[in-house]
Amino acid sequence: MAVRMERRQRLSPKIPFDTEVERYHPDLEAEIQQVQAELRHNQMLFDLEVQPDLVEQLIYERQALYCRYRFLIGEARRLGLHALLTSHE
Repeated sequence: MAVRMERRQRLSPKIPFDTEVERYHPDLEAEIQQVQAELRHNQMLFDLEVQPDLVEQLIYERQALYCRYRFLIGEARRLGLHALLTSHE
């Protein structure tokens, strides 16, 4: 407990410690960015594809990516990472 109090007062006793720093998860942020990039790539391929079977495959892939994205955003909300959500949503 004493170590935690020192850590909270490290910057200045007048400025409260931002607890979001403790909750920051760079892996989660990187994964959200990766899924967003995959969604953009999927949309690009979908716009260019003419074969019906491949269009269908891209639709299923997009739905899977959206499910993954919703899960990751839910995790970020659960952890209270508001800055992460506002910058990527």
